[in-house]
Amino acid sequence: MENVKKAWSMILKDLKSEKKYFVWAFVYAAYMAFTFGMAVKGQMEAPEYVSPVIDGLFLLLMPMLGFYFCRRSFKYLSEDSYTRMLAYFRALPISDHVVIAYRLMQIFLAFVMNGIVFFGLMYWFAEPMRSEMSLAGYFALALTWTGYGMMMSGPYMYLEFSNHGKAYLRSTLLLLAAAVIAAVVIKICGGNMLLYSIELATRWSLLSPLMWVMLAAAAASLVFFSKITLRKLRSRDLV
Repeated sequence: MENVKKAWSMILKDLKSEKKYFVWAFVYAAYMAFTFGMAVKGQMEAPEYVSPVIDGLFLLLMPMLGFYFCRRSFKYLSEDSYTRMLAYFRALPISDHVVIAYRLMQIFLAFVMNGIVFFGLMYWFAEPMRSEMSLAGYFALALTWTGYGMMMSGPYMYLEFSNHGKAYLRSTLLLLAAAVIAAVVIKICGGNMLLYSIELATRWSLLSPLMWVMLAAAAASLVFFSKITLRKLRSRDLV
């Protein structure tokens, strides 16, 4: 509990000192909502034209809802800001358990803030969703993709805390390439993750099996990567 309190105080400090960056986070989430909403509208109006592009967009960018803009995220490459942050925490000293709790809180807070903006506006822009899905069904769809995004936040957290700036960039590019390949493979197999998730959310609402699988996978991923990231922090040289 003490670790949670310390981590929360660090979050509050971020919220106070990085206000202008949060404005850009909301702008980015709104832009994503418009882009995705138009893409989803087109896909739902012409489901016979199955495109890997929309799947690729969702697989690529849903994890980005787990980040919010701050000076550190903009400077990770030029200043190796994440490594410098860890060195600063170690010098205070702030325990590695608090650092993990702090990062998990960042993930949850970012998904709540960005998710409300993104899914709220996308529901408005993607008109077929309003006419074909109940609010409960749309909420299930939002939780399905939020679960996927949170599942991918585990690897991102590990890479962020395990590497210097350039290595982190290379690692994230590999994850992005994997998302593109996955979208192409799904297309080759004749599938479409977006339409499939919409179909299950529409039919099953909050009992959607895909939603619960994604939420369970998110929980497992965050627990697993929290543990291995903690071990990495204990042995990592921050010089």
